Amino acid sequence: MDKEAAKELRPETYAVQQIYALRYHRFEVNPYFGLTMNDQFVGHNGPGLAVNWYLTNVLAIGVNGNWYAGLNTPSDFNFQTSRAARIGEPITEYQWNANANFTYVPAYGKFAGFSDFIFHYDFFVLGGVGAISTRPMAVVDPDNRTFDWKPKLAFHVGGGIRIFFNRWFAAMAEVSDYIFFDELENPSVDRDRLQDKSTWLADEKSFTNNVQAQVGFSVFLPFSWEYRLPK
Repeated sequence: MDKEAAKELRPETYAVQQIYALRYHRFEVNPYFGLTMNDQFVGHNGPGLAVNWYLTNVLAIGVNGNWYAGLNTPSDFNFQTSRAARIGEPITEYQWNANANFTYVPAYGKFAGFSDFIFHYDFFVLGGVGAISTRPMAVVDPDNRTFDWKPKLAFHVGGGIRIFFNRWFAAMAEVSDYIFFDELENPSVDRDRLQDKSTWLADEKSFTNNVQAQVGFSVFLPFSWEYRLPK
C-alpha cells in the first residue's frame, strides 16, 4: 500500500462533455417539404433538398433547391377577394429555386424527454445566393396573355433547429426567406395592342419575400466516426 500511495497521480477532469453528434467533415443530406407562410393570394408549396459539407463542427458550405412546378395553388382568399371586388390581383407561380449557402451553428444543447431519454439539439442560421424561376399567372387578361418562365437572381436567409434521435439522424424545422425582384402582370389592358407582349408586364418589378416553413429530416454521413476532439 505504501508503494502504491507513493505513485504520482495524474487525475483528469472533463470540464465539457464531448459533442454527441459531431458534424466536422461530415455530409448532411436534408430532404424537406416547404409551405408558404406570407402570401395570402397563392401558395408556393413543394419539396426540397439540401446537402451540406461541414468544414468545421459549426461551419458548412452547401446547396439547396426547391421544386414548385405544378404545385402552385391560388388561395380561396384570392378567389373571394377577386369575386367581391371584381379586381384581379396579379400573382405569380414558381417553377424551381436553387441556392449556394453558408451554414453556421451558434448553439447546441440537450433536454430530457420520455422519462430518461436525452435529446440533443442544435440551432443553425444560413445565408446564400442563387436563382429562382417564376412567371406571372394571367388573371387580368387570360384570354390573350401567356407568360414564359424566367430565372431571377435570389438571396436566401434562414434559420432553424435540429433534434437528434441518434448520432446521424435528426428531425429538422426551418424558416427560410427567398428574396428577389419578381415580374407581375400589368393590371391595365391596351385594347388596341392585346397581342403585344411588351404591354403584358408591369413597368416596375416587385420586391418579393417568399417566406416558407420547411420541415424534414437530416441524415449525417458517414454514420459513425472516431472522436479526436480534446477532452
